[in-house]
Formats: sequence, structure tokens, C-alpha cells
Amino acid sequence: MLILPPHLHPMFVHFPVALFVSALGLGVVSVIGRKNSLYQTAIHLYILAALTTPLVVQTGLWEAERLHLKHPIFDLHETFGLLLMFSSLSSLLILWLSHRLSERHFKIAFFILAVFMTGFVSITAFYGGKMVFEYAVGVEI
Repeated sequence: MLILPPHLHPMFVHFPVALFVSALGLGVVSVIGRKNSLYQTAIHLYILAALTTPLVVQTGLWEAERLHLKHPIFDLHETFGLLLMFSSLSSLLILWLSHRLSERHFKIAFFILAVFMTGFVSITAFYGGKMVFEYAVGVEI
């Protein structure tokens, strides 16, 4: 078993949550305000969010192993976390391919994927919060 400092997952988990939500928000604002710089920032935030998901999932798996978690809420949290990781990493390929087609295809793909990833990360965060706040998972007194 790998010896790591406890609570790595809570230290990293907020990055993809904030980054996916911010990417979607900035993307919408960039369309409304017609600001290409905001749109470019939204794309960079999205890419960074997708690239951080493997680290967050791995630290969560280590934390679950350390705490010997076996619970239906954890199973949902883990399932949505893995779904988020695989779909967000796959979405980078979709975005790259759509960018090769045209800017219009890329923008459509970006907004659809940003909405889905924000949904996945929100559901995952909901179950993670439920584990902490309702079942006190990882809370030490």
C-alpha cells in the first residue's frame, strides 16, 4: 500500500469543479459580450480541468482505500468521478477533431461538452459532499 499524507483528495478535488464551472461561465459570457479573450480563457480552463481529473480520481481512490470505504453513496461518487474523468479526457480528442473541421464545429462542441462536464462534476461533487456532510467520511475529531 502506498503511504501518502491523508486528505490529498479534498486538497485537489476543488480544481476540476471550479475550472469546469468557470469554463462554462466564461464561455457564455464571451458569447454574450463578444469577447474572444474570454472565450480563449474558457477553453484553457476546460483543458486544465480535464487534465486534472486523473489526479483527483487517483487521490480519491487512495483515500477510499485508506478509509476502507464500502457504501452505496461512495459507489455513486466513484462511478460519476470515473465517468467524469474518462469523458473529460475523451472530450479533449473530440474538441481537437472538431477544431480541425471548423471554428463553428469547435464552438458547438465546446459548449455542449462544457455543459455535460459541468453536470458530471456537479453530480460527483453532490455525492462527495453527501459523504462528508451526512456520513462524516474522512472527518476526524
